[in-house]
Amino acid sequence: MTRMAMVIAGLAIGTVAGRNLLRLVWTFGVRDSRSLRVLVPSFTAIALGTAGGVLGTTWDVVPVWALFIGLAGVTTVDLYLYRIPNGIVFPTVALLLMLMTLISLLRNQPGTIGQAAAAAGFYGAIMSLLYVFSGGSLGLGDVKLALPVGLALGWIATDYGQSMLAVFFAFLLASLFGAAMGLLVWGMRQWGNEVLPDPLADPSNPRPTVFPFGPAMATAAAVITLAVPTYW
Repeated sequence: MTRMAMVIAGLAIGTVAGRNLLRLVWTFGVRDSRSLRVLVPSFTAIALGTAGGVLGTTWDVVPVWALFIGLAGVTTVDLYLYRIPNGIVFPTVALLLMLMTLISLLRNQPGTIGQAAAAAGFYGAIMSLLYVFSGGSLGLGDVKLALPVGLALGWIATDYGQSMLAVFFAFLLASLFGAAMGLLVWGMRQWGNEVLPDPLADPSNPRPTVFPFGPAMATAAAVITLAVPTYW
């Protein structure tokens, strides 16, 4: 298959996956809406099509596609409900491990699984420390989300050093995206525009600085995952 064919395949798979993601996120309590019916399949298709264009015909694209589908679901739920469901994160981890194991065995490169697992553990450790020292402002779901992201970053890297560096940059970029998103949400709320309403907030005692961090992690993960094979 050519690179353009991989883009088309990614767009097609992403569209179908996005439509099925809608049914999944509804089970977690996300409200059905016309905008979601358009945005979720569209963004999932764009993400998978982009990955197909960047990675081309290599088998590495398959786990990346799986990660991006999981990230689309996590982002949707977190934006609406301020939580990252185990029902998306853990199946994504299981699917990634299955795909990576199969591909690594077909390539006769079983060591790549260890590299991916090490990167996942590294990212999980970073987020766990941040969770402890944040005093609860960081959600436990964000810690769990580090596992599939770390697996993909470790998988796409060429060696252990590059995989750890990719994790570090993903964390750094997520922090920058999160800070920008937090400032935007806070500023809008100060002007009386309630964006990303907090479903857990007490109406008589709102929390003006609380916002979901999962979308920032997901965006950073997508950027670094595609940057590693392109620029490193």
